[in-house]
Amino acid sequence: MTAVERINSEMQKNPDDRYTEIVGQYVIDRCAAPEEEKKVTDKKTLKGAMEAVYALAKKRKQGNTAVLTPGEVFGEVDRYFGFTTDEAAQWRAVGMTAPAVKAAPTGQGPARMALDLDDLW
Repeated sequence: MTAVERINSEMQKNPDDRYTEIVGQYVIDRCAAPEEEKKVTDKKTLKGAMEAVYALAKKRKQGNTAVLTPGEVFGEVDRYFGFTTDEAAQWRAVGMTAPAVKAAPTGQGPARMALDLDDLW
């Protein structure tokens, strides 16, 4: 059984759990890269990844509430499986597109301009 089939099989055990579905789809998406798929072994399960996320939430709990950002959730899944960080995959997992990032200017720092105020008059 392939890694994708194993993850999909785990997802089907509880089809109404939206959180497991999102994390499972994220893992399946990550398996598109062969080097990442190799990390989803029999010992690394979707259930184990969800338990890692729950453990992080328990650490962050304040009162009866625990709030994790999508980056924290997927970051914990990445740590569990040993995936490299892929922010675009994280955004796709929640049905969004990663925001465009402007490239930093090359050189020693921000662009500079010399301006003589006398030239303005």
